[in-house]
Amino acid sequence: MNNRAISLPDLAAEKKRNTAASLSEGFAGSHHKGALATNVPWPGRPGLSRQAYDGSKEAWPNSLGRVLPLYYRCRQLILTTEKRGRRVPQKLHADARALEKVVAKEIRNIHPLLFQRMDDRQLDRFLRTMTFLRLSIGRWIFGSKVLKAEWPRTEQMRCFMLLTGRVNIYRDGNDVGECLELLPGSIFGEQPFRMGDEQINDAVGGAAHCEEPSIVGILTTDVLEAAFADRIYGNPRIAQKIRHSPALQRAVLPEPDPSKPKVELEHLSAQEKAEVFETISGAVRSGLDEMAKLVAVLHLMPGEPIFTTDSLDESVFYVEEGRVEVKADVTLIEKPESRTPKRTRIHIMLERAEKLAGNSIFDKLDPYVIVKLGEYKRFQTPVQWNMGVNPFFNYDGTLTFNGEEEVTFTVMDYDKFTADSLCGSCTIPVNTLTDGYNGKADLYRPKSSVNMISSTDSDLMEKAGKIFFSVKWDYEAFNPLIPPKTKTWPDQVLFNLFQDSIWGHERLMLQNVFMKALQGAASSTKYRLELSNFSIRAAELKGTDDRCVVMKIANNRFLDFVKKSQREKAFLQACRLQALDKQQIVKGLITDLLQRWSIEEQTEQLRRGILGDAPVEEAVDPNKFRSMYNGVKAHIRIRNGANLTSGGWFDKLDPYTIVRFRGSKEEVRTSVLADSGGDPIWDCEGSMTYHGEVALEISVWDFDRWNADNLLATGVVQVEQFCTGFDGMIPLSIAGNKRKRAKKQAMITIGILFDRPPEAILDQDAKENTWGRTN
Repeated sequence: MNNRAISLPDLAAEKKRNTAASLSEGFAGSHHKGALATNVPWPGRPGLSRQAYDGSKEAWPNSLGRVLPLYYRCRQLILTTEKRGRRVPQKLHADARALEKVVAKEIRNIHPLLFQRMDDRQLDRFLRTMTFLRLSIGRWIFGSKVLKAEWPRTEQMRCFMLLTGRVNIYRDGNDVGECLELLPGSIFGEQPFRMGDEQINDAVGGAAHCEEPSIVGILTTDVLEAAFADRIYGNPRIAQKIRHSPALQRAVLPEPDPSKPKVELEHLSAQEKAEVFETISGAVRSGLDEMAKLVAVLHLMPGEPIFTTDSLDESVFYVEEGRVEVKADVTLIEKPESRTPKRTRIHIMLERAEKLAGNSIFDKLDPYVIVKLGEYKRFQTPVQWNMGVNPFFNYDGTLTFNGEEEVTFTVMDYDKFTADSLCGSCTIPVNTLTDGYNGKADLYRPKSSVNMISSTDSDLMEKAGKIFFSVKWDYEAFNPLIPPKTKTWPDQVLFNLFQDSIWGHERLMLQNVFMKALQGAASSTKYRLELSNFSIRAAELKGTDDRCVVMKIANNRFLDFVKKSQREKAFLQACRLQALDKQQIVKGLITDLLQRWSIEEQTEQLRRGILGDAPVEEAVDPNKFRSMYNGVKAHIRIRNGANLTSGGWFDKLDPYTIVRFRGSKEEVRTSVLADSGGDPIWDCEGSMTYHGEVALEISVWDFDRWNADNLLATGVVQVEQFCTGFDGMIPLSIAGNKRKRAKKQAMITIGILFDRPPEAILDQDAKENTWGRTN
């Protein structure tokens, strides 16, 4: 005898030899002394999703752990009493039946996938027929070289289901190497466990060892045959149910006679419908009978999803009773072509100025204009030497626009030896400068002498002339660096399937066309529709807890039926029409979701208005830019330089500029401007390939015909500045000893514009934005 505590049913079992067929301890075993288990994860069977029914201590109901040992002992008492030839007391029968009902209710939770395929009567027969093993710690269930008793050989399928306790299963039959820990609800064994077309093993191995006192049930072919004994009579009923589905009429009923009026089945009585369905061909009847043999009948509680080892796309579902909801995550993604064109660059053509202040008899004005957008962006025109108070500039400048509110025009008088003098300035709101604007603005400057009693700003300034200019805007409808506007509504009800409805046949027959038809529901909106994470679950009806009954048909079985019916083309056309009907349902859902989204945005804007929060525009990620624009052409425009250090009184500068990305060998080089001095105007364009560099380097040189060229100044544009395009002035650092002599900041005006990335990169980035963002 063992050292464990002995109870009445155990004493009866110990009189026999401890064999694998015993209802008590199973069979003789020993403590495992093999290799320790490693931390390497156990590879699951392909296509198996353990999340739906994986056992765990948290999910294991305590009530099952309390009632299952009582039920086990009660069964043992009944078995022992019957073997002794005595009458089983009626009270013991009643107790066993009551405990059986409790076990049947609680056992559904430990493996929903298996027990979802049984109704209450089938589960009762399953429990009564299944053999239970009560095993102590250290016992071997099967396998192991130290096992003294083996399971008898049989042609039947034999697996095990862990009901309570904890078991380790080993790959190797000699109990060495890696192992997987199994918790209550797991099905395991030496061979796969199948129910019809489904394989629902949690683990297959060569040896299994109890790590805790456990109760294990034995699943065999005899147990399943006893549980599903009613399918002998149920299969014809299943075939009869399926053939009455309105969705299958084109595959089941013969082609109607065109000379007779069309018959609508929903308007017929039950007797008339029966007469119509009696006309189906023998091939259709045979196909339905063959398909019904391997149909899995699922019994769902309200709100319970359908559990399956494979994808829902691998099966067709027929609703026999109740109402079922098809749910999915609905994502709306803004179409690039539907975006409102955004201002990206402003072109300002400075034509002329008139009646500038600051002129004198002995020194005419040398004016130039500085145009400043916001705090940092600006460009400068070349100096117009000795032009006086009515200069002509005829300079076209460009600046990158990022929502700045004001643009400032400042006219200066150049002075070589002292600081430049202010001729006049003005500030204009950007929102008043429309595309194609052509006009003038008044210039003002501070008065030279101010009346101290004056208290108004207008008395402190005086008119200083006018400046004439025109404006043109560049618009960009699609910026690949800015993710599209996206919103996801998880777990939305797409369709309600009532009795005799079918789901999955349109997708099976139409393939990708069906999903495209559903996504086409958003074609009239400015959004693109994405449907993902489909699920099918029983509807929760108020005031009732009745189960829904759904039949699960494998795709290959359903296709065989359609082919045998010889009505494949007619059924395919019916699927197209049903797909269009479902598209209209999805279109109504999208309309409701867009309305809800609009209300949410209006509420958010109202909140920002009350709290004073300004909307924050999403910044461009430089790393994303470097990856997306790798290999794209960059177009560089070098406009002009300003305040370059002059070569001398008798030798003016002959400047040229070299622009290249840091570390790249490609470059854009301007022409040499002979004797142009410190304010050259190159207006040169070129292009080179961008390979993800982090900076654009600029160098200005003085050409020397007889000696080496002299470096005048250098500048750098970082990737954060040009990732959205760049137009403006860059400050230059004077090279060498000339830095000490520089009295004014040297500047260069350039523009950078990139081609659009390839469509393949844009499509990949759009998918990443869609899948990665959560709303």
